[in-house]
Amino acid sequence: MLEKINNFFKEKSWVKILLILLMLMFISFQLRAQTADMKFAKDNEFLKDMFSDENGRMYLLALDPYYYLRLSENLYNNGHCGETIKIINGKEMPYDLYQYAPPGHPLPWEPPVICLATLTLYKIWHSIDTTVTIMNAAFWVPAILSMLLGIPIYFIVRRVTNSNIGGIAGAIALISAPGLLYKTCAGFADTPIFEVLPILFIVWFILEAIHNQEKTALFKKDLRNPISLFIIIALITELIIGVYLNIASGESVVIASALFYAISLAFILMGLIIAGIKKMKNENVEFELFALLAVILTAVAPKMWGAWWYGFDIITAFLVIYIIALALLKSQVKLKEFVDIGNLKNVICLSALYIIGSLVLLTVIYGVNMAISPITSPLGYKQILSTYSQTTGWPNVYTTVGELAKPNSWREIFTNAIGSKTIAIAGIFGIILSFISLRYKKVKFDVKYAILLTIWLSVTLYAATKGIRFAALATPPLAIGLGILIGQLDRLLKMKNDIAVFGLGIPAGIFGLIILSKYSTKISEILLPTTYVPAIAYGFLIVLAILIVYKISDIISSINDKKEVIIKLSSILLCIGVVIPPLSAVIPFSTAPTFNDGWKEGLDWIKASAPNNSVITCWWDNGHIYTYEARRMVTFDGGSQNTPRAYWVGRAFATSNENLSIGIIRMLATSGDEAFKEGSVLMNYTNNNVSKTVEILNEILPVSRSKAYEILTKKYGLSDEEAKLVLNATHPEHPNPDYLITYNRMTDIAPVWSMFGFWNFSLPPNTPNEKREKGVFYKGTSYYLGNGTILTNVNVYGYNYVTLINNTNISTAIVQKVNGQTKIVGVFKIHKLYVKTPLGVREVVLNEDGQLSEFVRLEANGRGYAWLATRNLEDSVYAKLHFLDGYGLKHIKLVKATIDPTNFGVQPGFKIYKVDYGTDYLN
Repeated sequence: MLEKINNFFKEKSWVKILLILLMLMFISFQLRAQTADMKFAKDNEFLKDMFSDENGRMYLLALDPYYYLRLSENLYNNGHCGETIKIINGKEMPYDLYQYAPPGHPLPWEPPVICLATLTLYKIWHSIDTTVTIMNAAFWVPAILSMLLGIPIYFIVRRVTNSNIGGIAGAIALISAPGLLYKTCAGFADTPIFEVLPILFIVWFILEAIHNQEKTALFKKDLRNPISLFIIIALITELIIGVYLNIASGESVVIASALFYAISLAFILMGLIIAGIKKMKNENVEFELFALLAVILTAVAPKMWGAWWYGFDIITAFLVIYIIALALLKSQVKLKEFVDIGNLKNVICLSALYIIGSLVLLTVIYGVNMAISPITSPLGYKQILSTYSQTTGWPNVYTTVGELAKPNSWREIFTNAIGSKTIAIAGIFGIILSFISLRYKKVKFDVKYAILLTIWLSVTLYAATKGIRFAALATPPLAIGLGILIGQLDRLLKMKNDIAVFGLGIPAGIFGLIILSKYSTKISEILLPTTYVPAIAYGFLIVLAILIVYKISDIISSINDKKEVIIKLSSILLCIGVVIPPLSAVIPFSTAPTFNDGWKEGLDWIKASAPNNSVITCWWDNGHIYTYEARRMVTFDGGSQNTPRAYWVGRAFATSNENLSIGIIRMLATSGDEAFKEGSVLMNYTNNNVSKTVEILNEILPVSRSKAYEILTKKYGLSDEEAKLVLNATHPEHPNPDYLITYNRMTDIAPVWSMFGFWNFSLPPNTPNEKREKGVFYKGTSYYLGNGTILTNVNVYGYNYVTLINNTNISTAIVQKVNGQTKIVGVFKIHKLYVKTPLGVREVVLNEDGQLSEFVRLEANGRGYAWLATRNLEDSVYAKLHFLDGYGLKHIKLVKATIDPTNFGVQPGFKIYKVDYGTDYLN
């Protein structure tokens, strides 16, 4: 039976490849489906309920996915991605009413690919199960698309090394890369998957075209060849629909876009099927077929990701350099025996077809600007990257966004890219080894793979040095490099050289056994990380079992050849030893959503009770969640965070002047940026001096309209008309209602929003954030000990700051544990103390020279919270709102509070406040 199985797989080699592909697809899905298990809840049913909908399906992860979810729902309900249609420059355009509002902004008619993918899955799934929502469908889109990640890697490595083992190792390295895994897991319904998938497949298609360069149809003018007809029909169809996309307007653009994606995908699938059938017959495929697939995918890529051009540039640079290398090698007759020299003429034809074909399609579909962007965009590449650190008159939010920070070391880059420095070094070594070809029975040199991978890795690593978020772009070349290294070792073993077999094979086998032993307790989790989707979970086990049976039969068939047995066992153990560590590193994998039932309750309250023109003032990070659930305007969010509003919202929270805070909120909620945008009255008056403009606004916002008019005209010399234009923006007669939101994590990120709120515009713009003024809240707990005594304990950088409070005395101590012993190592002075109990708030100044101030919040059960604050935040609007429920504030009132399970702090910790502007400001 084993012999029959072995013979079957040898005769039907495509079955083995199909099973390997299914295995890789299932592994990728399984790793990403782990999030649906909500392991973060640790079987706490309360938490599971909080972070899932009424059907027990988890909410989306992160923040940006809620932007695309809102657009997807709008597309489904309205036929376009906006909330409404507005006339912009004489044309009807979909309009986003809520993001960065007022005034919001227009949207293109063409919907993002992620939205179309979401709705496609939704319609299919909802037809089977009517309880499925668009959010549920969006949750699974990245995990489903990620099943494709391993396919091109496997084929690329297999093409380079002719090794299934190498292909599997490279594919799993990519699939399990932590940085890529997090951003493509179930629930992260965002665009990172489209940053990687297109270039992987385009590279694969180009390499396949080069490998099949001897077989041609179009360039032999064989137009009766079915492949020629297919290529011509496909190109003409793409051109026609491209023209239609260009001339279409209104809602027809939505239909045309969907049609374009569907037809392009159909051609790519048909091309792969044709190529697959020919490969099953052991026939070469005309290189134009693969070139066509690369062209079509390149034409679709701009719709997937804005920086699509970097992949086109990498491939174009590779083709040009490869042609030059071939031309040089052709002239060296003596090298032909040792170097794999391709067909120069056909490589030139391939390059022309890909580059010119892509540029023609790009021009027809998007216009000339898109076609030349692969040239213009790299010229501004440095400038694009520098926007994350550049300084202007206004503070730059990007400098505080973790994923946009510059990495501190290569280790950090490599860890984010591929999981560890060791794997990255192995990948680089594999890229170097790709110069050597062991596909043949003797060693030859082949330059094409190393040229491509070197360019690819160099470009992406350079980008990663400018921002850690770009490290994931280096994942594919490093994974391919690792696969090539393992594939080359596998090929070396199969050459049956005694030194290789015993000097490499036995150590490789021992290495695999050691890894198996070390990770033995993790094997079951690796094989079955989740059963959330049983068909995939058990499908993977079935496929794996079939492959294991095949491999056992293959080894047993060679039992009489000890070398062959050693080679086969060593190859398998080497592969196992390489793939198990990265797989075990991401199992178990879980991450909690930010959105939850508590927040949903609060935001639903806004949606039900707030007027349609209401604005939510918030820090930017959760803005997309608020616009999605409350369907109301927000000041700014994750798509518009780097704006002057970062200063103004930070100032509204950090200031102790309530009148200034509500003046800022009133201005932003009603006129947006009108008072301080480029070209405004004040910016023209100050010659675009941001510092002076801010100074004037901070002076007039807290006072009445008449007082502000006097300041503008008498102190600063503005004309009557100019002053009134400014006041219409700062002191509007009919302001939009505003709701202010605080939540527990805002306490943790106080150093960020307070830094912007305290921004000193007189300092040089490039002053490091570390030298800027900012405030901090240190979190702790409080306990009622009886007899009017309260004990607080706040941890500050490893030291416990303890306060004992009673009616007659307040004492403090700094406590540290040393060798298990608790010791008092000092005391600290409290400047101002706030104590909130169910009976009210007590406020007292203790020491004029106190270093810190303290907030104590005691609940009815005798337990509560404590915070030590830097003095610059002791009377801040945020502290009085979040810690003291609005104590001491006249115009900002708590109207709704719901549970916030996302961070330690006040409960209920998601708080909504109504801002009452009053009418006095109009006097």
